Amino acid sequence: MKQNKWLIVLLIIISISTTSCLKQRVELDDTVWGDQANITGAVLFKYTTVTNQLGNAEPVTGYQNTGITTASNVVDKSQATVRIVAVKGTDLTKIGIRFTHAAKTIEPINGAPVAGTIADFSKGQFTYRLHSADGTNRDWTILISVAP
Repeated sequence: MKQNKWLIVLLIIISISTTSCLKQRVELDDTVWGDQANITGAVLFKYTTVTNQLGNAEPVTGYQNTGITTASNVVDKSQATVRIVAVKGTDLTKIGIRFTHAAKTIEPINGAPVAGTIADFSKGQFTYRLHSADGTNRDWTILISVAP
């Protein structure tokens, strides 16, 4: 009899815990976050080929995400620009860029490469549109060059 009571209690707990997931979710009000369509940082990166033995007969080749050293990296919020100067000798044709931001989304416009992917950044100037949760959109100009 005592075992049946515990079994009933256990079944009640399980049924309550599984049905609690069926409740409607409360959506957050995006407008409370305000204007967050700003970039706070940007870094350049490339992929480096890495080969490891890993104890196998054949070596395994993969890619490692490696940061690119920059001589200058300035974010100007008032002008909505990021100026990045890579060190001398950097090949801008096979690099990627990552942004630090608080926006809801970031969108490449006017032919700018998608952030986080390897692309040709040798053209020097690119535009990205940041969409804030409150509906604010701001276009940021990214200027990339190599130190002489």
